[in-house]
Amino acid sequence: MRGIKARLVWSYLLVIVFTVITLEVFLTVSLEKYYYQNMESLLSKQIKGSVDFYNNYFSSSSLKENVENNDDIFWKNTSAEVQIIDNSGMMLMDSIGNFNKEHIEDNDVEKALQGELGTFTKKDKDTKENFMYVSYPLKSANKIEGVLRFVTSLSEVDALIHKIVILFWGVGTLVIVISGVSSIFISNTIVGPLDEVNTLAKKFASGNFNERLEKRRNDEIGELSDTFNFMAEEIQKSQNLKNEFIASVSHELRTPLTSIKGWAATIRSGSLEDKEEILVGLNIIEKESDRLTVMVEELLDFSKFISGKAPLKKEYVNIQSIITYIEKQFMPKSIRHNINFTCKIQEDLVPVFADEKRLNQVISNILDNAFNFTKEGGNVTLEACIDGNNICIIVKDNGIGISPEDLPKVTEKFFKGRTSMSQNGIGLSLCKEIIEMHNGKLEISSEYGKGTDVKMFLPLT
Repeated sequence: MRGIKARLVWSYLLVIVFTVITLEVFLTVSLEKYYYQNMESLLSKQIKGSVDFYNNYFSSSSLKENVENNDDIFWKNTSAEVQIIDNSGMMLMDSIGNFNKEHIEDNDVEKALQGELGTFTKKDKDTKENFMYVSYPLKSANKIEGVLRFVTSLSEVDALIHKIVILFWGVGTLVIVISGVSSIFISNTIVGPLDEVNTLAKKFASGNFNERLEKRRNDEIGELSDTFNFMAEEIQKSQNLKNEFIASVSHELRTPLTSIKGWAATIRSGSLEDKEEILVGLNIIEKESDRLTVMVEELLDFSKFISGKAPLKKEYVNIQSIITYIEKQFMPKSIRHNINFTCKIQEDLVPVFADEKRLNQVISNILDNAFNFTKEGGNVTLEACIDGNNICIIVKDNGIGISPEDLPKVTEKFFKGRTSMSQNGIGLSLCKEIIEMHNGKLEISSEYGKGTDVKMFLPLT
């Protein structure tokens, strides 16, 4: 394993192992404490019962006499080893070795000599066994005469605790193994889709945009799959538009070039004797050359704007002057095509901060489209007015309009309409780029067969 999968698996295992070890240690300590407390409680009850019996029936005699004559009363209530210790800490009797003279200084005895229950646990140096000691004072006339001490081995308790601890650790190991396998499975559910994304990205890099990712879950990975598929569709759409654009431009370039080449060859051959025919040919060559120049300029402008290498030269410009100039520019074309062209300008329009040349280019381009798609006898109107915090420039026509399928796409890069009069697919996208660089907005509304309205909003501030 490597990469993200390895990090996920080891992260899961690290957390699980740490949790299991912590829990095992806690359970082991708690288990030992529980059993030791139970043993201590049992011995405490037994020793208190023996002391009560002694105080009630044998306290009239001295402790030494009772040890010599009635020693069985001290251990008949317990299976533990019984020791009798006097006030000085000297052992008077031991149930497994009577009258063994030994001085005891353990904490449980000292506490019992002070009138309290004393408990003490320690490991035997020789046998390595744990022993529990419980001591309680023996009294006569409310005076402490000595100490009764119960001693028991904890080997059986330790053996039982050891078995349970082994069981705990076995279960813990099983949990770690199961968790490790589960972490591998879980990491595969995360890394697997990422591997698919990586594989598909490599295919995209090689130019294959036809495959798609399968969405298996409604989570972040599923959203990534949707995003990746959407990106592939958009790239494929852009590729198709680009290919269509190249085909369209190639066709539109070929048409004027064919005319230019044909008339140039005809004139050079000297077969034209009529001077008027020669002038017609030269006129066609000139017009087609102008057409090629416009197309090349549009391509260059489009490339500059897309790459951000065409900065605007803004200054305060008078919209009224621009529209008046454009009206004079297009009036001959309206007369030539028999189209009614009118301009309406609101009085006292304030200057707008813009690039006059580019603004002129946008309005001229949109007007040119309006004339091209309006039949003889139709109407084209150019208006300018204040709309809120914007100056709104409107171009209206009652031409053939735009189909509902094409309307959302007409400002997309490289999009070419389905009609025969549609051009190379640069003009409107270029207009949109220029207007947006002025922090403005371009809106197009149209009804197929009835006409089109184009609105350009330019902010006053």
